[in-house]
Amino acid sequence: MAAVDDEQLSIGRFAALTRLSLKALRLYDENGLLPAAHVDPHSGYRYYSPRQCERAVLIGALRRIGTPLATIRDVLDAEPDDGLAIFHEWWVSEQREFQNRRGLARYVTARLSPRGEPTMEIRTRVVPERKLAFIGKEMFQPELEKFIMRSFTTIFDHLIALGLRTNGTTPEEPTYTIFHGPVTPDQSSLVEVCVPFVGSVEPAADIAIRLEPEHHEAFTPLTNREAQFPQILHAYDAVAQWVHANGEPIATMPCREVYVTNVPDADLDDHVMDVAFPYLPEGSSAGKKV
Repeated sequence: MAAVDDEQLSIGRFAALTRLSLKALRLYDENGLLPAAHVDPHSGYRYYSPRQCERAVLIGALRRIGTPLATIRDVLDAEPDDGLAIFHEWWVSEQREFQNRRGLARYVTARLSPRGEPTMEIRTRVVPERKLAFIGKEMFQPELEKFIMRSFTTIFDHLIALGLRTNGTTPEEPTYTIFHGPVTPDQSSLVEVCVPFVGSVEPAADIAIRLEPEHHEAFTPLTNREAQFPQILHAYDAVAQWVHANGEPIATMPCREVYVTNVPDADLDDHVMDVAFPYLPEGSSAGKKV
């Protein structure tokens, strides 16, 4: 940037030096992000100090990558190391959101394509009556991953301490996350993290207990790669369509992810979970045990 004298700069000259429009400078002044160094009380003209150029250029760069004004304020008003950390946290979040949007674009493309969505293998099974220890909470998508991991830790610690469950998740001793509705950044729903166990225990703290009846379940197995969002949406669509074609959902037993191993430790091509829908097969009575 060319050197300037330590004098007041007209808004036009300051705009030229910082590559910001007059409209943007007025906006940043009005919201306190980049107030003019001096405003002529008679004409209302704004004047800036050369020392404000660095802040102005940073604001312009941050706005070009879509940084919200509130985040820019936090970044620039913090100590340098803290400001860098705030920016890095926001940028990592933006990259994650972009990856999700890119994946959702592929999902939409597949649904719009004449070839349709990928073919999923749908299987069925009868799930025995199981006693579940669970933690439930209404939430939006950004909270989901931390809630699931924290809840599994809490439930396992409680059951292991009582000798009612071994540590870990296997096909013989699976764990669940049950979704009572769509969970998105804009829509919240009840989510239940469930660990089946054998024995007797009273509810404790946030942990509740219930008996889930024997039922039929349609499911599709997924590798760790296939279970990543938004690829997993294809599995939900496929199983839901199969259930509606071959029976009916059980209103009191929502769809779930049934984990058969510790997902964070699995390789991308390992079978890690099933997307499953409890259902009543064609010809079954809703009043009968299925």
